[in-house]
Amino acid sequence: MTRTILITGGSRGLGRACALHLARTESAHLILLGRDAAALAEAAAAVRQAGGTAETHEADVTDRTRLAAVAKDLGPVDGLLAAAAISGMTPVDGDSDAFFDQILAADLAGPWNTVRAFLPRMGPGGRIVLVASVLGRFGVPGYGAYCAAKHGVHGLAKALALELIDRGIVVNAVAPGWVDTDMAQTGLRQIAAATGQTEAQTRAQAEAAVPVKRFFQPEEIAHGIAWLLDPANTMQVGQCLNLDGGVIQV
Repeated sequence: MTRTILITGGSRGLGRACALHLARTESAHLILLGRDAAALAEAAAAVRQAGGTAETHEADVTDRTRLAAVAKDLGPVDGLLAAAAISGMTPVDGDSDAFFDQILAADLAGPWNTVRAFLPRMGPGGRIVLVASVLGRFGVPGYGAYCAAKHGVHGLAKALALELIDRGIVVNAVAPGWVDTDMAQTGLRQIAAATGQTEAQTRAQAEAAVPVKRFFQPEEIAHGIAWLLDPANTMQVGQCLNLDGGVIQV
């Protein structure tokens, strides 16, 4: 039976990579949510070329009214991946209050809003994966909002897992490390500017801190996320799967 998987942030980066992986491996039907209509259309075309089917909906995960409107017209949903996120520096010294609020709204409230909106479309056997980050495991100077939000995603996944397991719905999180996405490139530029280094120097330092000494491609992370979304995963409940090349060992 063809599964239907809903992905927020599905037009680019990790969300897009997961959509393509699910299209290739199980010919899934992907419901892609994002804010960029052109990028969504391109991602949907790539999904179809990869062997799946796709529909797209323009939606911001901070807009609860819009998410509810999208959910209202959907059929059953078998899996949900909350991948939409924003990142950036929010140093405590400086005018970063507004951006701090934006990051928490998208990265922490966003997954909550998404689950709230689409949970009525999910029955027993459903799988939910919230995308956290390795920065949800430790702190990084200047990234207070992002670290706080991703730490919160870990806690949210644990609470939802216990709340929904009696309905037969399995909830987990995933914590990627450095992944070659637009978000990562923006982060490297910001860190380089803040430290007076070149982007190449910043990347070299970041890679040196990873035991496997490299960044990862989104497609590599998609394998781990696909496992958590798989009905065959019956034992991992309320866990956070580290996909960081050995940075965190728990």
